[in-house]
Amino acid sequence: MKKSLLVIIAAVLLIGCKQKSERTILTPDNTPRPEWKVAEDAESYKSMTAIIRLPEVLRPYADATDLICVAAGETIVGVASPWDEVSDSYIIRIADPHTTSALTFRYYSVKLKRIYTAPFVSFANDDMVGTVEKPFIPELQ
Repeated sequence: MKKSLLVIIAAVLLIGCKQKSERTILTPDNTPRPEWKVAEDAESYKSMTAIIRLPEVLRPYADATDLICVAAGETIVGVASPWDEVSDSYIIRIADPHTTSALTFRYYSVKLKRIYTAPFVSFANDDMVGTVEKPFIPELQ
């Protein structure tokens, strides 16, 4: 009787712990995958390129369907999906924002269902941010 009661208590605790750990992976907001698209007026012959890698804390959650963008205010000036076979790294072309608004980096994690943001560098035509050997790693919040 005592053994079966202990087994039941242990099973309830294990199941309860497992459910709790699964819930802590998802953030409370459960944001759906955004439909980020470069605004037509943001298309430009002037652009810059960035090679980006996710911060180490987010790399275990990287997924081939994640998405990043760079925005000037609310105008999207660049969008990218992960490289083939490297789900935590991106190459993004950023169009001239035609504004002095600060650029913002946004990352959507499919697994975490959350959008992370970070300040991005200022726009500079023909500039390259990050390299394959030393990619730009945003400080996502």
